[in-house]
Amino acid sequence: MKPRVWSIGVVFVFGLALAGCGREQKWTTESEEAVRWVSTGVQQWQRFYYTDALQSLEKAVAADSQFAIAYGRMALVHLYMMNMPDARSLIAKAVRLSATATPREQQLIRLWSYRINDERAKEAALADSLIVRYPDETELYLFRGQCYEFDRNFEAAVKMYTEGVERDTGFALGIMSLGYAHSALGDQDKAVAYMQRYIHMAPQEPDPPASYADILIRAGRYDEALDQYRKALVVKPDYWYAVREIGTVYLIKGRLRDAERQFEEATRLLPANPQSEASLLRLRGVVDVFRGANEDAVALLRAARAIDSSYVIGSSSLTTALARLQRFDEAWEVVDSMQAELERRNLRESQAMQGYHLTRARLLTEQNRLDEAEAECRAAIEFSIPFTRGAVYTQLARIERHRRAWEPALDAVENALAVNPNLPDALLTLALVYREKGDNQMAMEIGKRLFDLWRDADPDFRSLAELREGLGRRAGK
Repeated sequence: MKPRVWSIGVVFVFGLALAGCGREQKWTTESEEAVRWVSTGVQQWQRFYYTDALQSLEKAVAADSQFAIAYGRMALVHLYMMNMPDARSLIAKAVRLSATATPREQQLIRLWSYRINDERAKEAALADSLIVRYPDETELYLFRGQCYEFDRNFEAAVKMYTEGVERDTGFALGIMSLGYAHSALGDQDKAVAYMQRYIHMAPQEPDPPASYADILIRAGRYDEALDQYRKALVVKPDYWYAVREIGTVYLIKGRLRDAERQFEEATRLLPANPQSEASLLRLRGVVDVFRGANEDAVALLRAARAIDSSYVIGSSSLTTALARLQRFDEAWEVVDSMQAELERRNLRESQAMQGYHLTRARLLTEQNRLDEAEAECRAAIEFSIPFTRGAVYTQLARIERHRRAWEPALDAVENALAVNPNLPDALLTLALVYREKGDNQMAMEIGKRLFDLWRDADPDFRSLAELREGLGRRAGK
């Protein structure tokens, strides 16, 4: 899931949320300047121009330091930049100031507060009640759909986004959300169709082609995705999300130095804060894991955790690096900290648990505790959705490869490739299974696909070295 909430199709939502209609016309500020800057900031945010949005919202609170909605919107920008300390501080201030705001403003701020503070059941219940009261406000359908996604109920999310689009056919973010939801369900063709519709609705904005590129990556169409991210940068050369995700494509292709440069540039384009520093350290650490530079990766990832320990997903790379160094006690300490953070944030029933169980499975596999590792994979599947399931089935295939159980390994890889037929880790495992099984022709055929994908990879790209070692030193030369 991208760190996004609103987009260009819901610019009008802000006016409704503040001014209301009929009985609720009063603003909670007498400063026209504050209103103007908040309106500008929200429109920038809806385009994911986070730096610009924060600057505008800061001007709004400079014009009226008691404007509750301005602080609430600032909190949301920080939330989707993964800056939780500032998000929580600002939403707390918005809640305090909203005591004298209109009922509608109070309820919206309370809804945002539930989101920021991980009070998910309250968020869903309030969103339901607000949809009944304000059925024409499409922002509410977006929030409720995201609640369903959090609960892994993507069918219900699709219905909610569809209802929002039916209320307003110009609700571009609803179209975008439908694209992501169908992708999560494994229907990449339908996802592509929605993203193409999103592009048609907003041809002069950078996010539609970038969102379309996200779907193409999920379908394994990496070169096409790269083209779409570049199209986004033609529209807005400093669009941070496209810059960063080009780095993600380079990482998949093994272009590690190029990936690092993209990640550094994307970080520079966002507001500087401790969380952005931690994010860059994390990304550099991940790149070092791809290099097999495990000592360097551990140092970077530990430095990132020292700044921001709440980002549990990043712990998977740290455990991988520690396991490769045979530092298993330290790796299990990291896993225990992941569990504690998941519990603290009420995430034990969320999709985040897939990553937790998969991390455990990988660590157990490194320790050759294969039955336990398989059980963790089965648990991960329970929390997965179709497009994320490939990583779990790939790990099951690795476990079966360790057992030299070739047919179960091949079955697992087939499941891994069901949504993304070009999933690199699954193809690498498949090539190695065929080689060890004695089917050299199939091994080389799969290997050729990977050599083509990694034709521009850096020499220290670990997966490419593993493929060459598995297929023979001269393979791919």
